[in-house]
Amino acid sequence: GSLWVVAGDPVTVTCGASSHPAPIVTVARGRRVVAAAVYEPQVTMALAAARPEDAGEYLCRAENQHGESSLAFN
Repeated sequence: GSLWVVAGDPVTVTCGASSHPAPIVTVARGRRVVAAAVYEPQVTMALAAARPEDAGEYLCRAENQHGESSLAFN
């Protein structure tokens, strides 16, 4: 999905998954991980003030030893 944000506004995005065993959940922009939670059901990415250069595609990914799932957002 897409999220519209005004430059300078705070942004909080939560990404989560339910699995057994518990997943590793990450939010990445390109190859750079910007938020991660190990063996937790969710991770939150927070920006104190959005900037134009923060725009673009991000990927929420959850994985454990049984597989992985991901979802892209802008």
